[in-house]
Amino acid sequence: MSQDPSVSPDAGPPALIRPAARYGDASPGRQRLNAVLITVAALTFVGGIVALGWSLSHPAFTTQLRAYQVVNDRSVKVEYLVRVRDPQTTVTCIVRARDRQSNEIGRTEVTSKPGLAEQVLTINLRTTVRANLGEIQGCQLTR
Repeated sequence: MSQDPSVSPDAGPPALIRPAARYGDASPGRQRLNAVLITVAALTFVGGIVALGWSLSHPAFTTQLRAYQVVNDRSVKVEYLVRVRDPQTTVTCIVRARDRQSNEIGRTEVTSKPGLAEQVLTINLRTTVRANLGEIQGCQLTR
C-alpha cells in the first residue's frame, strides 16, 4: 500500500473546511449570539418545567376522608378534612353513599365555610337503603 508522500503520517486527519457561501459567516459575534439564544431558550424551558412542578405540588386545596359510619339503615355519617391555600376560598364536594353492590344510594353537595385554612366537615347523609360506605366523589373550588 502506498502513501501520499505529501501527507505526513503524524499529521492526523485533514482539517474540515466550512464553505462560507453555503453555511454563512461563522464569525465570533454570530457564534456568541447563537450561544445566547440557545441559553435563553434552555433557561425558559427549565423555568417553565419548574413552575409547572411547583404548581402541581402545591394545589389550591386538598381533601381527605377521615371516617364514615353507618348510623342505621337510612343514613351514614361522613367526616372529611378540607385544606385550602387561600382561607377566603371555599370548596364544594360531592359526598355520596354506596351499598354492597356499589350502587349510589345517597348523594349531596357540601360547601366549606370561608375564613378557615383547615376544616373538618361532618355530614349525615340520608340513604335509600343500608349503606356499605360513605365517600367523597369529587371537589372543586367555588370562590
